[in-house]
Amino acid sequence: MPTFDVDPDRITVFHIDGEYLFSHYFTRKDLFEQLNDYYNEDAYRFEIPAEEFDSVREQLADEYIELIVADDLESYCVVKDKYTEHADILRDSVLNWERDGQLFFLLKDELSVKEAIEQGATPIEETDLVVGL
Repeated sequence: MPTFDVDPDRITVFHIDGEYLFSHYFTRKDLFEQLNDYYNEDAYRFEIPAEEFDSVREQLADEYIELIVADDLESYCVVKDKYTEHADILRDSVLNWERDGQLFFLLKDELSVKEAIEQGATPIEETDLVVGL
C-alpha cells in the first residue's frame, strides 16, 4: 500500500516572557476554535503559556502543523522610522513597539522579513539598535 509523505505547515513561534507567541491565519475554522482560548484579538496573535505549549504543539502536529520555536529574535526583527508607511509591515508582525523615534517589528516569518525590507525597513542586525524586549 502506498504511503504519502506530507510536509507539515510550519509556523514560527517566539518564546517571550513565559509565553509562546505566533501570528497565523487558520483557514480551517475547527483549528481556530481549538486555539481560540489563546487568541488575543487586540494583538491579532496567539499567546500560549509555557506550561501549555507542548500540549498545543502535539495537538497541531496531529493536524500536520509544526510549531518551530525561533532561536534568534533578531533575525525576525526590523526597524523603520516612526513617521513612514508601515501598515503592511504591521500586519505581518507578531509584536511591535516604539523607541526613540523608531518602530520595531517582530515579524511572523522569514518571508515577512524580506517583504518588510523591500518596503524600506532595516533588519535590526544591520543597525546599532537591540531588540530590548
